[in-house]
Amino acid sequence: MADRIKVKLLRGLAGKRDEHITAVHSLGLRKRGDEKILADDPRTWGNITKAWYLVGVAYRIDFSGDIPVVERDLSEENDRKILVKNGVYTNGKGVYYFSRIPDLEDFLRRKGYTKYKNWKGEIVEI
Repeated sequence: MADRIKVKLLRGLAGKRDEHITAVHSLGLRKRGDEKILADDPRTWGNITKAWYLVGVAYRIDFSGDIPVVERDLSEENDRKILVKNGVYTNGKGVYYFSRIPDLEDFLRRKGYTKYKNWKGEIVEI
């Protein structure tokens, strides 16, 4: 089975550029709060990159060890309550939404970490 990612529309589409709205619609997202589990392929990431400020990919981060463990969250339950803490979208239960890996790494760096274990099992230096 191919890798999958969960994508969520974090911001509304009103007043946004047409090409960004088209990119979001091609991900299957119509209104704020919509979530879809999609294939982890270049087409999906191209649309996420085009509308990066509107959508986020769900990552579950476990801070219990010395090195945080970052997993992609594929839970089927919708997170209708999303909190924004210092520009980071979270559901308050360890799931964070980032549309770019540098944003994820910047978040971990601000928390004081210099490396993390990613969803592939690799330890990544920040």
